[in-house]
Amino acid sequence: MGRAISQDGTTVTYTDLRETGLLIESRKRHIPHANGSGTWDHTSYWVLRDGKELKECYTLKAAKEWAGRYAIERGLIP
Repeated sequence: MGRAISQDGTTVTYTDLRETGLLIESRKRHIPHANGSGTWDHTSYWVLRDGKELKECYTLKAAKEWAGRYAIERGLIP
């Protein structure tokens, strides 16, 4: 759906579940190496509802599964 690139990293909105108010974003962040020379990238996937962070997952599959369970448990799926 969208991509935002900044000095700190990249955020990509992968899944839009507007009928439930849920979004899934991947967030790639630059993490400094312990020796202070360069960085490595770490990606995690966040499930959000109405802009509020609900859950961080380490794979897109896990984020989608968690979002599905959350939506069912709370009656968000029409």
